[in-house]
Amino acid sequence: MSPTTNSEGHPRPGRSPKERALDDLVMATNSSSIVSKRSVERIYYPDEPHFFRFFVKKFQRRAPLINRGYYIRLHVIDVAVRRFLETPSEKKKVVVNLGCGSDVLPWQCMTRYPDMCHNAKFVDIDFPDLIEKKCRVVQETPELNSPLTGLKTNVGNHIQLCSDQYVEIGCDLRNISDIEKALSTVVDIAHCEFMFVAEVSITYMEPIHADSVIEWASTLGQAEFCLLEQIIPEGEDHPFAKTMLGHFKKLKTPLKSIFNYPNLNAQRSRFVRRGWPQVDVRSLWEVWSSDQWLSAEGRRKLDSVEPFDEWEEFALFAAHYCVVIAKTNQDDSRKVSSSHETLKRLTNEISLISSTMEFREYSGTRGQRRYGAAMKLESRLGEQFLANTFGLGPNNRLQSYDLYENGPPIQHIELQHAGPSSRMCHTTTDLGYHGILLVGGRTSPSSALQDSWLLDRRVNRWERVHDLPLPLYRHGITRLGWSDMALLIGGKSDSSTIFSGCLIYQPSSGWTECEILGSNYKPVFGALLVNEQDMTFPLMDGLVLFHGVLAGGISQDGVIANQLLSWALRVPKNSKPTIEFKDLSHLESSVSSNLAVVNMNRFGASGLVFPEGCLSLIGGIISNGIIPRDLDILLIDLSAQSFEILSTIRTTFIPRPLLIGVSTALCDKGQIVIMGGGATCFSMGTFWNPGCYTLRYIFATPVPTIHYKNVRPWLLTQTVELTGEMERLNNSTSSSGKQSAIKVDIPRVRISTASAFLAVLKAAKPVVIEESELGSCVKTWSPDYIVDQLGFDREVVVHEASSAKMDFNSKNFVYARKRLGDTVQAMATGHKLYLRALSEEHPSDQPANIKVDFPQLAGGFQLPDALSFVTENEFSSVLRITGPVNMWLHYDVMANVYCQITGSKKFILFPPSDVTRLSFAPGSSSSSIDVFSELESGSLSETHPHEAVLKPGDILFIPPLWMHTATPLSNLGIAINVFFRNLENGYSAGRDVYGNRDLAAYEKGRQDIARVASTFSKLPPDVRGFYIKRLAHELSQKTND
Repeated sequence: MSPTTNSEGHPRPGRSPKERALDDLVMATNSSSIVSKRSVERIYYPDEPHFFRFFVKKFQRRAPLINRGYYIRLHVIDVAVRRFLETPSEKKKVVVNLGCGSDVLPWQCMTRYPDMCHNAKFVDIDFPDLIEKKCRVVQETPELNSPLTGLKTNVGNHIQLCSDQYVEIGCDLRNISDIEKALSTVVDIAHCEFMFVAEVSITYMEPIHADSVIEWASTLGQAEFCLLEQIIPEGEDHPFAKTMLGHFKKLKTPLKSIFNYPNLNAQRSRFVRRGWPQVDVRSLWEVWSSDQWLSAEGRRKLDSVEPFDEWEEFALFAAHYCVVIAKTNQDDSRKVSSSHETLKRLTNEISLISSTMEFREYSGTRGQRRYGAAMKLESRLGEQFLANTFGLGPNNRLQSYDLYENGPPIQHIELQHAGPSSRMCHTTTDLGYHGILLVGGRTSPSSALQDSWLLDRRVNRWERVHDLPLPLYRHGITRLGWSDMALLIGGKSDSSTIFSGCLIYQPSSGWTECEILGSNYKPVFGALLVNEQDMTFPLMDGLVLFHGVLAGGISQDGVIANQLLSWALRVPKNSKPTIEFKDLSHLESSVSSNLAVVNMNRFGASGLVFPEGCLSLIGGIISNGIIPRDLDILLIDLSAQSFEILSTIRTTFIPRPLLIGVSTALCDKGQIVIMGGGATCFSMGTFWNPGCYTLRYIFATPVPTIHYKNVRPWLLTQTVELTGEMERLNNSTSSSGKQSAIKVDIPRVRISTASAFLAVLKAAKPVVIEESELGSCVKTWSPDYIVDQLGFDREVVVHEASSAKMDFNSKNFVYARKRLGDTVQAMATGHKLYLRALSEEHPSDQPANIKVDFPQLAGGFQLPDALSFVTENEFSSVLRITGPVNMWLHYDVMANVYCQITGSKKFILFPPSDVTRLSFAPGSSSSSIDVFSELESGSLSETHPHEAVLKPGDILFIPPLWMHTATPLSNLGIAINVFFRNLENGYSAGRDVYGNRDLAAYEKGRQDIARVASTFSKLPPDVRGFYIKRLAHELSQKTND
């Protein structure tokens, strides 16, 4: 939109420059919107003429979530207008698009419904600047102007373009009298029926002006109004709403109507009060699920358009948009409450428990993981740990897990680092002392995984076991009683195929398909599947009977299934297992049965069964609405006599979590732990849950209560990176049967000439250079001397660690600003601090340089003349002061020399050929492996460690890409680390403060790999795996070329 104008097109007085600038910002939202609509047009409507292409210079394919969101928006408008056009009438039909932007609704309708458009006229209204541009495009484009007859431009009275079929009016929507005057010029208002369309347009206006438009439209005789705009049904503190509002505020285009009309009831009242007696209001998510708007066949067809699995995020988006269809003619229809508003009544009918869950905030991006899976681990002393495994991180899928503790452990848990590849939407099932079963998952919606793994909890080591009969993700799985078996139901094998069967896993025989009896079960994915642990019966002849519940999930129709089923599984000794399902929705309940069933039938929810026989149902999404805050977490009775909601939790804590993509675990004493989670909020940003939540149920009363006093909260302590070395893992024996890696002492040499050092450099092997002249620093640089020279109060940034084993990936340290004098004193007394000096003036842009940053010390340090190559090619010179902490395992791309000045330190180095055995995640130069512990355990038996102990005056030459870690042998050590370039070219362009940015060839290679992998994405998994392995082998052979 643009400034208000008069009939001659000149700006009116009254709109300030600031107000006109804000109008321009609103106009700019059109640019982003039409790019997304162009993406939908090309992908979802390949067989139709494309009209958005004339307004979008360059095609940009949007993400599947955005494509589907804009598809349903466009579809709703199309259906509403089609219904209006097809209704018989003797009057002329006029479709008025309020705030039309660059929408191409007229041409789409004339193409799709030519017979209906013979007696119709389309009118686009928007700010003059935008309409002027649109008019120009129409005039210059034959595909747009050829269907128009009687075409005229610059007619006057705000009319930029006029034809028999289509009109463009350039006018501020705040000036209703001008709009009506222009409209009366092109149609006979008294002899017309009107359909007004406002798709995310009038919400940018002040509510008083937007409401005036709605009221004015109702005065034009027989009319309809289709409004599509944002709402906040669960308030502005809901994580999606908060992200959405923040996005538009950042763009300086706030949604102004949303606070006056935040929900469906408010929107209904808005229209009724302004002259629209017949009003149908529903959320876009309700529209998606309604066959009146989109048939089941239509939803199914979308699966073939592009792979899609962002269901929770799509539901969140759609639940925050309303569709209003209002009519001026009376009818006998009664007001129908929305599902969301009806659900809120449920909170008045069940026990409501207020809770202030314990919350522990994550640091930075730590803990940002969704669609992972939780598992419980134990140390050798029996202490519990939780792991949130794999899943999706801020940038990609993760091949790691976050480790949680609920108090300082007596003994840290020992973990193996080889295991499954990165994935999401997988499952982990605790089979007790038999181990933890990890099953399936996916990389992309069209690339499901078929592998299964078992974690031996005695040594916390993964072993690949029997593969699934077919790839699966989003399946339901549960342990059967206290046995070593698990039941799997449903899931997806690719982006459009739902697995219709049921499988049983047994460690001895792998996967067995069950025979399904009856027809009550409808195949779904993302359903909740639980076993009633106390409902296990041994029968005659070795037959065992298990019972449980299956709820919700999404069916092939693309909607959340309305099926709440009990299941009975019979496992005979020597024949095929059978499973039978029974409908539970008819059971009588103390609360409204239908409401209870709707709220229990969820997609993507977590379910935890207590020993007392109750189910805690957590998060997910429901059909036709958004889960009210007070119903997010339910406690449900699983007894044989009933299946009812016992209580719900009012989570009054701040910050409010988004219970989507979370991982949950049931711990001792009734504790429930909620880890990770979050969602992409359409095109408006990503919300990550800011921390870990802990709550505790107490079952001592008839209605279980939440207890939060003396609850020891769980918190994230580290991230463990894994390697996917499947072949090595499958052929390995247990760690206890392996020998420790054989350490090699790094040679100690004396170098007196430059040529001798060049020979060392060429050999690319580490050496310790001893008896070198480093200057007076070796004798004078005591801690007191450093403080005296630099000043006690000088501010420095240090790593303040919570553990003696620093881990860059899990960030078990914080960057703290301290006085130098306090830092040195604390280190000397055993505090876990580490100082790695940065550039004093430009820490984020320039590498450290001791001569510039610490001129008071620089005169006391020198490199030997024999190392002139280092001096001539120096990149940085870093002062390091080390307390009693280990440096994590990492590699540097540049060669460097580490000059020990004070104290002593032990180094372990690994050659570049060991990189795949040391848990370096793709694109990462740091590993979480605790080398000093694991070298003795045998888990690194196939590596080639090199060891050196440095004393004052020693220089360690570290070749490029040699992975290294270090541990101090004294409370405080001082060193100078000089990095230098030893390659003529190949370094990455751009900022590299630390000298460890990977070479440009590797960075480009990773991009090429992603492109190559994407070319195989639509092939079956076995075919894809075959060719990618061939390419990997061919690539590895190139290392010797």
